[in-house]
Parts: sequence; structure tokens; C-alpha cells
Amino acid sequence: MTAPESGRCHSALGTLKPMATMLVGAGVYDAQEASHLLALPVECIVRWSVPDRHGLPPLVASSLDRAFSFVDLVSLGVAGVLWHRRVAEVDMRHGVKYLRNMTGYERPLAHRDVVDTLATSGNAFIAELQGGWFDLGKGGQGAFKEIVRIYLKKIEFDDLGVARSWRPAAHVVLDPRVQAGTPCIEGTRIPTETVAAMAEVDSPELVAEDLDLTVEEVLAAAGFEAALLEGQGIAA
Repeated sequence: MTAPESGRCHSALGTLKPMATMLVGAGVYDAQEASHLLALPVECIVRWSVPDRHGLPPLVASSLDRAFSFVDLVSLGVAGVLWHRRVAEVDMRHGVKYLRNMTGYERPLAHRDVVDTLATSGNAFIAELQGGWFDLGKGGQGAFKEIVRIYLKKIEFDDLGVARSWRPAAHVVLDPRVQAGTPCIEGTRIPTETVAAMAEVDSPELVAEDLDLTVEEVLAAAGFEAALLEGQGIAA
């Protein structure tokens, strides 16, 4: 190896090492993967990750270079619930900006202290703060007749209150420390997509034997992947 080639190699390694350190335990999802998992249009995910034409900040800025972390995925899941409930995007952006300023959390939609307070009423984005309900999109307090809590299936949080893992279905977990956050059979490193693909060819009993799983786990993986293909999404 010539000296210039050696220099280029060391330079590349110097870039990759901190990147690898940053990705460990973070989870990695591109916009298409996030769209598939959350049953959201990919154009929404891309649009939400950048400032709008009025200069309002992103709903969920991607933590990684052209990719989303697990915490971003959870934040997008909450944003998706708001979107499905017809909360206006400008209200969503104003609300998240308000929450960032009030709490100091860069990604408030993935923090337990915030998520536990969120709800919608009609198309209003609201939160229970300081003993009252506040319309986050409009920046003020209001009276609400019907309050529907934001709910994501079985998010677990770490000691700092940040989303740590997501169990959207029986025997299925997304953990950024396991297979970069790919949905896996709980307690293993086996992606549900792999199990479901094998189950299309062989019987659940044979797949279970080959992968050292239970038949119940195989059927759970197949059902989970089928639900994703049907557009249900893990936040449904």
C-alpha cells in the first residue's frame, strides 16, 4: 500500500469509528423502513424531518445521517397518531416546539414525562400540564369535552425516561441494542421478517425446530409481519 492510499485508509477508519460508536444501541431506520413499521406515508416522514416553509422546526429531525434512530421512530409514532387523528401539521409543529422549550427535551415525543400527558380532543393537540389541559397547537388553555389519550403499545423507558424498547405484539420487540432495532422475537436476535419468510415455505413446527423457537413465537412473527403488510403499523 502506498503512502497516499494508507493515508486515505486511516482517514476513512477515523470517520467510521465514531460513526460506529454513535450507532451502537441507537437503532437505524431509513424513511422507507419507518414508513413500513408505522404505516405512515413516506412523504410525511420525510417532510416532518425538515423545517416547514414558514420556518417552523422539524417535528422529528433525524438523529443520524439520512436515517432515524429508535428514539426518532417512537417520536414519529406519536406524530403519526396525531396525524391519523387529523391534528393539523402546523399545530403539531407548534406543539412540539412548545414542548421542547418547556421541558428542555430535544425529542419530547419519546420521553415518558411528556408522552404520559399527551392527548387529543377533536383535532386539537393537547397536554395535561400544571393541573390543566393546554392546547399545544394554539399555545393556550382551553375547555375540552372529549379527551383521547395518546397510546402506543408497550413502550418501555429507561431510568432517564427516554424510550428504550417497544413491544408492539406478543413475542415481538424492537430494541435498538438488538439487530439495530429490527423487530425480533423477544429474547432472541431473530428478526420476525426472517421467521415469517421461512413460515411461508415450511410448517410452523419445522420453522420452530430449525430456529429453536416455539410454534407460538413463529405464529406471532408471521402474524406481526402480515399486519405490517396490511398497513396496520406498530403504533396502531
